[in-house]
Amino acid sequence: MKASRPLWIAALLLVGAAGAFWGADSVPVALLCLASVAAVLALSGVARRVLGALLIVVGIAAAFSGHWLAIAGGVLVAASGALQVTLGGRMPKIGMGGQKPRSADPETDLWRALERGDDPTDDTKPGDRSSNE
Repeated sequence: MKASRPLWIAALLLVGAAGAFWGADSVPVALLCLASVAAVLALSGVARRVLGALLIVVGIAAAFSGHWLAIAGGVLVAASGALQVTLGGRMPKIGMGGQKPRSADPETDLWRALERGDDPTDDTKPGDRSSNE
């Protein structure tokens, strides 16, 4: 199983829970679920596990409202939280894997050297004064 699959499962569970809470006229909890989708995708490691634990508590508390859609939403939120607690360390952080290093641009490197206070036309290395003396 790919490492990113549990991440997307957790996010989809939260989207489904938001729909269930919206149908149960529990709009604040639905908005919390939608905000949690963004948090799940942005966080990693321990922070994602803490969010998962909070979502378990929210899911259990929301399931006690009595409406059958709220119960279904609470189960979905708790399942997403449990998935984050158990597999949160192995889930990737979105936006970190697809970044490519910038290609070296000689002109940009010259400007950056000037900003640092270095002379880009000087052939000696920064601590090497023996060749100039």
